[in-house]
Amino acid sequence: MFQRGQADAEADTLNAFYYRHYFPYRRGYDQMRRRLLRPGVQMSSRPHLLRWSLGIILIVAIGYIGWQQFQPTPIEPPPPTSVAVEPTATQPPTRTPVFPSATPRPTPTATVIPTLQKGSTAIVTTAGLRARRDPTTNARVVANFHEGERVTILDGPTEADGYTWWQIKGESGTGWSAERSAKGEEWLRLAE
Repeated sequence: MFQRGQADAEADTLNAFYYRHYFPYRRGYDQMRRRLLRPGVQMSSRPHLLRWSLGIILIVAIGYIGWQQFQPTPIEPPPPTSVAVEPTATQPPTRTPVFPSATPRPTPTATVIPTLQKGSTAIVTTAGLRARRDPTTNARVVANFHEGERVTILDGPTEADGYTWWQIKGESGTGWSAERSAKGEEWLRLAE
């Protein structure tokens, strides 16, 4: 930047931005200008460029200051004024609505869902429900019930292998069947 300032001073051109913002440029420019202005040193043949540059900078600065002065300032709206209107004979009085208070809702009572139990009748809700000899998935299949078949629950429940097992008896035979699938799909439902 220092050399650039010297070169611009020799060419009699001033970069106003560099001069304002870069100290090395300003120092190089000023040193060269002082050396050139000493007696016996020939000035550049273009002194008018310096005058023009300074003139433009001055015009821009004055324009900016004037522009700042004439910027509109935001005006806040006046506060609202309230005007009281007296009711006339033809105008009905204004009523304030009264909202009903919150009514407490009754506490829901627990509904007992009938479940399978020993001695009750159930309906098979899936096609091909297998009945096993024992309540485990490793036991041998002894019967195969069809969908909609009514069965009697003989024994249970027994928990094994992640299932709830019931011993059931129907037209297709007798054996242990799971009440639901592992995903929760119902296989046996209490008959109405």
